[in-house]
Amino acid sequence: MQNDLSLLFEELHTMRDTYFHTDIFKSSIHKRVVPDKWSVAESIYHCYLLLKLTRLTSAYYLPVARIYMKLRRPKVKRYNGEMSNIYRKKTMKAPFILKPKMKREYTLIELRELLEAETEKLKNCVAYLTKEQCYWIKYPDPVPAYPNVVQVVKLLRIHEEHHYTVVIEREQKFRG
Repeated sequence: MQNDLSLLFEELHTMRDTYFHTDIFKSSIHKRVVPDKWSVAESIYHCYLLLKLTRLTSAYYLPVARIYMKLRRPKVKRYNGEMSNIYRKKTMKAPFILKPKMKREYTLIELRELLEAETEKLKNCVAYLTKEQCYWIKYPDPVPAYPNVVQVVKLLRIHEEHHYTVVIEREQKFRG
């Protein structure tokens, strides 16, 4: 796997370790402290759904994009891995496909395993990409301004961290 991506996946894992070891993530994760806001478990499941959607999209999109890149033979002018936190601004509502409709109450360990399993599958999707492909291939997503593969992985980490921070702040404010 391309080194820039390996480092990002390590960051993602470290960030998860930090949050998943907090008291709030170990307490009653299914209880909503604010009725119309997601619980800890729902927030984690939402992050899992986005990760899964990204992985499924990548499984089909990246092979096609690689072929297109080979045909065009472009030169990468700049390796742009910068990704601003698009969640600092007013955020949009989650689309229906990413709303956490959990069929059962997962344990924290099960939720972590779901995240890690999807992360491993995404790693497998991007493992064969060259550095040039990681920075040249762009996802057709206008919200984060058509990010490349490296930026997408960064965005996944930013997204998870955003939700974990929001849920911890909410839990501390209304539970404590």
